[in-house]
Amino acid sequence: MKPPRKAIVLAAGFGSRLHPFTLDCPKALVPVKGKPMLAHTLERLASWGVTDVAVNVHTLADRMVEALPGCTPAGMRTVISFEPEILGTGGGLRRLEWFWGDEPLWICNADVVADLDPTPILKEYAKKKPLACLWMLPDAGPKTVQVEQGKVIDFRAGGMTFSGLHLASPRLLDFLPGEETFCSVIPAYERGISAGETVCGVTVPGSTWKDIGTPAQLLDANEGSVVFPGAEVGAQVNLDGAIVGAGVRITGKRTVTGLQVSEARGLTEEERAWFPKVGRVELLPVRGSDRSYRRLFEPNGSSVLLAISGEERPENFRVPAHTRTLSRQGVRVPQVLSCRKQNRVLVLEDVGREHLLDRLKVGSAKRNLRDMHQVIELVARLHQVRPPNDLEPLFTPALVSWEHNLFLEQFLDRLDPDADREVLSSALARNGRRFLKQQRVLLHRDLQSTNLLWQMGEAVLIDFQGMRLGPASYDLASLLADPYVDRSPELQLELLEHYNQVAKSPVTEQEYRIGAVQRLGQALGAYGRLGQLPGTRSFLGHIPAGVRQMGLWAEDADLLAWAEDFSKRHPTPNTLGGSL
Repeated sequence: MKPPRKAIVLAAGFGSRLHPFTLDCPKALVPVKGKPMLAHTLERLASWGVTDVAVNVHTLADRMVEALPGCTPAGMRTVISFEPEILGTGGGLRRLEWFWGDEPLWICNADVVADLDPTPILKEYAKKKPLACLWMLPDAGPKTVQVEQGKVIDFRAGGMTFSGLHLASPRLLDFLPGEETFCSVIPAYERGISAGETVCGVTVPGSTWKDIGTPAQLLDANEGSVVFPGAEVGAQVNLDGAIVGAGVRITGKRTVTGLQVSEARGLTEEERAWFPKVGRVELLPVRGSDRSYRRLFEPNGSSVLLAISGEERPENFRVPAHTRTLSRQGVRVPQVLSCRKQNRVLVLEDVGREHLLDRLKVGSAKRNLRDMHQVIELVARLHQVRPPNDLEPLFTPALVSWEHNLFLEQFLDRLDPDADREVLSSALARNGRRFLKQQRVLLHRDLQSTNLLWQMGEAVLIDFQGMRLGPASYDLASLLADPYVDRSPELQLELLEHYNQVAKSPVTEQEYRIGAVQRLGQALGAYGRLGQLPGTRSFLGHIPAGVRQMGLWAEDADLLAWAEDFSKRHPTPNTLGGSL
């Protein structure tokens, strides 16, 4: 068949996951390697022989209209389809019914960076004359599409990802709603399949595909930092994994990382009144709670952290009191500089951006051991602190049971539904009863390696708002059996011995084993829950190490057998644990 001459580029989306960068830059115009994503898309289509392209727009449509001529390759004609109200992929295609002819055309998303030879898709279409050929990805994305013998069977449960690239017959219009209304194109394909049409799923060996939906994905696609049009970056500024938004001005000799936005984009009007000297804001990554963090910079380069809590977790409001308690008793924590809105908004001392995990990844075995000894001594001081009155509820049978249910419901039911739930529940309950017999101290409760920062050679404890009374083995397992690090059991026991040398009350190896099973069950449940959310799916990557660590310390035969079986089915290399 002749290569299609027409294509539709879908570019009307809000770009919500890239806010605030897309508040004044349409997602299709976000820069990738020096040019807008839309320009990459149109150049790819031109290389395939496409000469006529329709681009649908909605969000910041005026910016799209202005930019389109500069993104259009020579010899290509482009037209705009403006949607006053966004119509979705299906509604957008119906609105462009006038653009379709009698031949198939390409449909693609503007927010994808791809490199592929379209020949396999063209050949499949010529051979089968289907309703559409969809480029499918076997090794990327959410993998929700089921393809059997080259045909799409199910769009909602399967093992492949739809890339967003279609080679579609004009017959597709027969299965779209008859009027312009908001809808997806997927139900149209499903109606077509039900009516006897074929929708082909085609893989293209040697191709590359990157969805640009989040800041992390944007950095990955650029293979480095990103500077938006309208930003000013001085010649002596070193950008290291930074996204610099429009309106940001960075001068001087410095290294800049993270998500940099202008004061206008990074602060509300009320916050700008609180911090009139702020000129640049850095958005810190989501950490799995209902708090957000921003680093505020004054023109002289000094900075503070702004922490804002939602209403869901009242323990966050105890941070000022806990800070005073810990500081008075020799535990280094960031100081609270000011409080607003009944402690929902805190201005905190900026103790830097170097986490313990960062240091462990690049340090020598000797330095890592020295760092861990210092951290363990800090933990021993924490465990000797006289507890304040206003704490989270102590470890009781109810809390232990809640953690077990978190593991069963958020991890096991979602990620290993074939496991024997009743057997594992009984094993965890037996371990929990033994756990509750241990002596109680003041716990951090989430003492993993990213909750310790390093400033001027000193370890600093953060995220301690969930402190409560409970067994010291829980904190020690959080730190030493941390799935982020995945240490060997020998090294964990060596570090446990150092704790016992400096702590007021030692923890036996048997107690540590019990605490590790309790803690790792809670961590795996949290990873399973957070892994279902768009902004925190990276937590799923820690699950194999978490299960492996549970298997190292489990003494219950049923729990050990499950952990070993899961690890065989989901192996990952232990690349860090030998020296950390």
